[in-house]
Amino acid sequence: QVLAQAFSRGPAGFLTSFPNMVKALGVALVAAASFHGAAAFEIVSITPNLRRSAAAGASGDRFMPEQEPGLLAGSSAPTGLGLAGAVAAAAAVLGATLRRASRRPVVGGNWKCNPESMKALDGLVANINACDTSKCDVYVCPSPLHVAYCAAKFTNGAKVTPQNCNFKGCGAFTGEMAVEQMKDMGISQVLIGHSERRGEFGILPLDDNTTLATKLKYILDAGMTCVFCIGEPKEIREKGLDAVLAEMDVQMTQIYSLLDPEKVIIAYEPVWAIGTGKVATPDQAEETQAAIRAYLKTAVSAKVADDIQIQYGGSVTPENCKELIGKPNIDGFLVGGASLKPTFMDIVSASGPSKLSELWPAYQAKMEKK
Repeated sequence: QVLAQAFSRGPAGFLTSFPNMVKALGVALVAAASFHGAAAFEIVSITPNLRRSAAAGASGDRFMPEQEPGLLAGSSAPTGLGLAGAVAAAAAVLGATLRRASRRPVVGGNWKCNPESMKALDGLVANINACDTSKCDVYVCPSPLHVAYCAAKFTNGAKVTPQNCNFKGCGAFTGEMAVEQMKDMGISQVLIGHSERRGEFGILPLDDNTTLATKLKYILDAGMTCVFCIGEPKEIREKGLDAVLAEMDVQMTQIYSLLDPEKVIIAYEPVWAIGTGKVATPDQAEETQAAIRAYLKTAVSAKVADDIQIQYGGSVTPENCKELIGKPNIDGFLVGGASLKPTFMDIVSASGPSKLSELWPAYQAKMEKK
């Protein structure tokens, strides 16, 4: 009821009613906990402690987040929440949503090794130019042979983002691309680390975690931005979330010091969902990306964890994107096959900020003045 009244009054009414909205959320959680009793809520944390993971190996230097009181999750707890627990839960839910409001959504289209004919490029470019980029950033990854053709074709701010680069620059590096060449074409962003270049699907591994860390530093030193891909294969996913986070740490540990939210986008793509038609459920995707963000808070800093954009990728479609983007730790998508279709614009449209996201900066500015 408080939410309905706030939005009915427009932006000014929303800002005035915001404190009451927070109180209402806490009261609702208390009521729900008291009413449902055994089917109430359990409080866990998005701020992890660290414990040694099974993936530490001989080096013993891998750590995993361990949950503690703080974030709302389903449970069959034998008793209801106390007031303090409800307030903590309300704060965690609201906090995650508001932090999302500070991150602009971003959607990428990875054309991979497509299309077969140059004749098809104008149609694909037209699809991208038809996207509304006023509330959502867009980038496109053409195949290497098509990068130059597409470099100046987008009229709505969409960024051409090549699928790879080397870390040596121009020279005797057959089959490679240098960021110096990209910058000469007006390109300012590049994607690296996609699982298909890490050796998935039977393709010869062309990158590992060390070469990717070297490339990222090279890209940033050149004044460019980067989309950095991470993700786990099915075998690791089946071992559970702890195993997934251990693998994410393995893939990111060499780049923690380079993670500048203004210059790096993380694209999380569960490998088992890429091009398979399978997709993580919204709750699975949110659980993993919230855990990655919590991990970054400990491994890097709270500011980096809160500000960095984390995309979800893996069989994203216009049909499933709306529920996915509603999750507070999913900041957009890296889209494969669906980016070659006219309906890609529907994914972009669905990824724009919510009403709350639009109003939050104004509320935040008002609070800072007080």
